[in-house]
Amino acid sequence: MSNTLRFVLLVLGLTTAVWILSKIRKLKVKMEDAIFWVILAGILCLLSLFPEVTYILTELLGVMSPANLVFLVIIFILLEKVFTLSIVVSQLEEKVTILAAEMALRSHSAEKRLDEDSEILATIERKDSETESRNTIDGKGINHCSNI
Repeated sequence: MSNTLRFVLLVLGLTTAVWILSKIRKLKVKMEDAIFWVILAGILCLLSLFPEVTYILTELLGVMSPANLVFLVIIFILLEKVFTLSIVVSQLEEKVTILAAEMALRSHSAEKRLDEDSEILATIERKDSETESRNTIDGKGINHCSNI
């Protein structure tokens, strides 16, 4: 593995670790995601600091060069992360669909109750106005009721 690749891996690993730690301090990253990225940064740092591990793994796995192994490991880890995020997105889409359906049902139920309440109020107002008109037609008005 070339010194340039080792340096790039070390810089990327340290930069990723510092960036994730700053996001953790600001509470912008969930802990499980932060752990993933810190482990990835650690792997990058280890591969850059101890290239012998990369050489040993290259021979054991039959990969052409240590650089190819490093890229293969990084690609594999990132594909795993994308797959995990895909599962999370699918679950969230399902929850959004269920919540939208529940909100539609609640909204429909609330509108139905409002319609029923407005009908009841209209009936009460109609009865009140009929009672007032009968009292007025009677000619005696409210005094008639108080004499009883």
